[in-house]
Amino acid sequence: MSEAVQKKFSIDIHQKLYEKETPHGDMAVYQTSPFGMILTIDGQIVLSENDGFFYHEMMSHPALFTHPHPQKVAIAGNDYGILQEILKHSTVKEVLCVSDNTALQDVISQYFTCCNEIAHDPRVKYHVANPLTWFAQCEMKDFDIIIQSLHSEDFLQEHYQYYHHALRTDGILVQPCISSLLYPLLLKPIFQHLKLVGFDDRQMLNFPQPSYPSGLRTVMMATKSSTIKRIRERDIYNRTFSTRYYNFDTHKAALALPEFARKDLDIADYLL
Repeated sequence: MSEAVQKKFSIDIHQKLYEKETPHGDMAVYQTSPFGMILTIDGQIVLSENDGFFYHEMMSHPALFTHPHPQKVAIAGNDYGILQEILKHSTVKEVLCVSDNTALQDVISQYFTCCNEIAHDPRVKYHVANPLTWFAQCEMKDFDIIIQSLHSEDFLQEHYQYYHHALRTDGILVQPCISSLLYPLLLKPIFQHLKLVGFDDRQMLNFPQPSYPSGLRTVMMATKSSTIKRIRERDIYNRTFSTRYYNFDTHKAALALPEFARKDLDIADYLL
């Protein structure tokens, strides 16, 4: 493969700014081209300065514009970027951020200074705890939306039961998944677990993010009632805040499953 071709599919690292071994893995921060500052754990990109907005906006706005009146939201795991997008919604009265990875939060605060802008928002409350343990013990039907940013490949059915238990009747769960293009078979158990614990509607959202392997992100949305395709279209068009990627058309486009996903996942079997 020629050097020119390799450069088109690589990240040019200018400088390593930070590295530390933590209980959650080897954490590092790099200055790069073309993605700016990136943060990695065990070599996997967790945060990208220049194209993270794809992920942050699509992890938050689709759920917030699908729920009829979202007021109380929880984020399990890394909240950076996602929290900033949630707080743009005036209907949201409270956001709980639950994570035990304090080392990650410290590094983000140091190298990604945008997160400091929301540090004093009175709607935000922080809990230093293992998210799964915390949600297993929280009150029943307490949240409108739960956004969990932890890797989902090793999740068990009981873990989804915790979230189902914590959501209100019309609640929505959002979580990132491994790419539907590269690892479609790993998505099948997630569909099955969500169905078995009682989520009435489940839907994949596919959207681009250049720094992510394959360039295609996959996020799962699941709701206890109603349907994920019932979107508050008027509120999207009348929103009072700006976005860089998200709008009504990108929301609708993300809900459309490509043929390879339908075929590889036997999608009809998991949505019944």
